[in-house]
Amino acid sequence: MNRFLRTAFYARVSSQKQADEQTIQSQRQDLIERIQHDQLVIAPDFQFCDDGYSGSELLRPALDKLRDMIASAMIDRLYVHSPDRLARKYVHQALLLEEFARHGCEVIFLNQQGLPESPETNLLLQLQGMISEFEREKILERTRRGRRYAAAAGSVSVFSGAPYGYRYISRKEGDGQARWEIDPHESQIVRLIFDLVAAKEMTLAGVCRELHARGIRTQTGKEQWDPSTLRGILINPAYAGRALYPRKRMAPRKLGKRAKRGDPPVPRRAQVTVAADPQEQVTIPVPPLVSESIFEQAAQRMRENQKRQRQRQNGPKYLLSGLTMCGECGSAYCSRRQGGKSYYYYRCLGTDKHRRGERVMCSNPAVRGPELEARVWSELCQLLRDPRRLTAELERRREQSPQSSAQLAASQRRLKNLRGRLDRLIDAYASGLLEKNEFESRIGPLRDQHDREAAALASLSGADDDAQAASALTTLAEFAEQVQHSLEGASQDLKRELITLLIKRVEIHRDDLRIVYKVPSAPFDPGPEIRGLLQHRLQRQQLAAGVSPQNPIRPRSESRECGDSNLLGFFVPLWSSK
Repeated sequence: MNRFLRTAFYARVSSQKQADEQTIQSQRQDLIERIQHDQLVIAPDFQFCDDGYSGSELLRPALDKLRDMIASAMIDRLYVHSPDRLARKYVHQALLLEEFARHGCEVIFLNQQGLPESPETNLLLQLQGMISEFEREKILERTRRGRRYAAAAGSVSVFSGAPYGYRYISRKEGDGQARWEIDPHESQIVRLIFDLVAAKEMTLAGVCRELHARGIRTQTGKEQWDPSTLRGILINPAYAGRALYPRKRMAPRKLGKRAKRGDPPVPRRAQVTVAADPQEQVTIPVPPLVSESIFEQAAQRMRENQKRQRQRQNGPKYLLSGLTMCGECGSAYCSRRQGGKSYYYYRCLGTDKHRRGERVMCSNPAVRGPELEARVWSELCQLLRDPRRLTAELERRREQSPQSSAQLAASQRRLKNLRGRLDRLIDAYASGLLEKNEFESRIGPLRDQHDREAAALASLSGADDDAQAASALTTLAEFAEQVQHSLEGASQDLKRELITLLIKRVEIHRDDLRIVYKVPSAPFDPGPEIRGLLQHRLQRQQLAAGVSPQNPIRPRSESRECGDSNLLGFFVPLWSSK
C-alpha cells in the first residue's frame, strides 16, 4: 500500500444540537480507524468537518475547501462515512462524485466496504441516494400533514411548547390531552407589557427601561429586555386567545446579505423563517391573557411608533454603517447624531450602561463621523490607485523583525491564557459550581475575546499562501483599473458600494484605526454587451461617474473573502485630536 497517498476525509452533522453534543466525533473515529487500517496517514489539514450544516445544500465551508483542494489535485483519496453525509440530494451526490472523479480523486464510503468497483456498485450507490432523498421528503410530508390535522382538531401539541406567560402541559401530564396553562407570575408581566404600550403609549425601548427599573428579569434571567422580544410578544395573537399554526415557514435565504456580527460568513442554514401565509394558518383557541381590544390598541400604537421612527430617519446616510467595530471589546461602533444637528459621530455600544445593567463594558472613546469616513475613503482610494501596496505588506510580514517576533510570542501567551480561562469556566459549570445564567453571561464575552485574539495571532503569523496572495493582487489590480475614473467626485452611493465591496470591517482602537480589506475572487466578468447589465447598481453608479462602457463590470454572486488572517490588513494612525 502506498503510504504517501494523499488522503482526506469528510464528516458532517445536520443540526446545531448534534454539533454542540459533538456527535461528529463518532464519524471521525470510524474514518480514522479505516484510514489506519488501509495503512495510510492523514494530516490534520486534510480532515474536513461541517458541524451543524444541512446536507440538502452545497454551500458548506468545509466542503468548499475540500472541493478547492481536489480541484488543485492535492487529494488522491477521500473517505466519507456514507453518501448521505456527502449530500442529501441525489443530484448533488452525482455532481460531487463526477467532479471528484474528473480531478482524479477516489471516493471511499465506509458503509460500502467490501463492494467491488463495478457498474452494479454504482447503480446501488445511485439507488441509495434516490431512496434517501425520497424517504426524507416523505417524512416531511407526513409530519406536516399530521400536524395540520392535529391543529384543525384544536390540539396545541403541534407547538410542542408554549410562549412566555403560559406553561405547556404535555399529553402525558394532561391525561392524553396537551394544553396551555396560564403561568401566574409570567402572565402578570405580559399584561403589564400590553398595558404600557396600549394604555400609556410607550415605545418598545421605553418598556425595556421600565421593566429594568422595576427589576423584572427575562425568562432566561437577564436584566435587560430586548425590544425584538417585546415586539414578538405584542404581535402574537395567542395572548388574545388565538394561537395560529403555522406562524412561520421556511424560505430560501436571500443572496448577498452580509452575515450578522459574530455569525459565520457561510450561514449554517440556506433557509430562514418568514411569516406564513394567513390563508394557510389554522386558529387554535387558547386561554387569553389580554382582551381583543387591548391587543388591537397595542398593535395600533406600534404602527404609530413605527411611522414616527421612519420620519426621524430622514437624516444623512452613514458611509460606514455596519462595518465599524470596537477593537477593544468587539462591540459595534454605531453612528449617532447630536440632537437635530448635522454633527454626527461613531461610538462603541459597549459604553452604553443600559445594555449591561448600568455597567460600562468598554471605555473606548467616540470618534467624529466625517473625519472617520474621510480617512477610510482616502485609504481605500490610495489602495485602488496603488494596488502594489499589497506586495509591500506581504514582504514586510515575511521579514519578521524582533519586535514582531515578540508580538507573536505575546499573542500566543494571551491566546493560551484565554483558552485556559475558557476551559476552567466550562469545567466549573460542568461541576455545578456556576449557575446557567452566570455561565452564559461570562462565556460569551470570553469566547469573543478568544476568537479575536486567535484572529490576531493568525494575522501576525503571516501564514498566507503565496498563490492566494498573487491571485488577490491580480484581482485587485484589475478592479482598480476599472474604477480609476470614478474615484474623483464619487457620489455617496458609489462610495458606499465600493466600501462594502472591498472592506470587510473597520476596527477602531484607542490609538489606531485598522482597516481589514476583502478581495472577491472574481468581482466582475467582462460582459459581451452593455445591454441587460444596468440592473446592477454598482455599474449604474460607475457609468454615471464616467467609467467607460467599453468593458462593463458585471458583479458576480459568488465571492470569497480573505479570512481573519488579514491578507490585506493595514494599520493606519488616527488623528491626534481624537
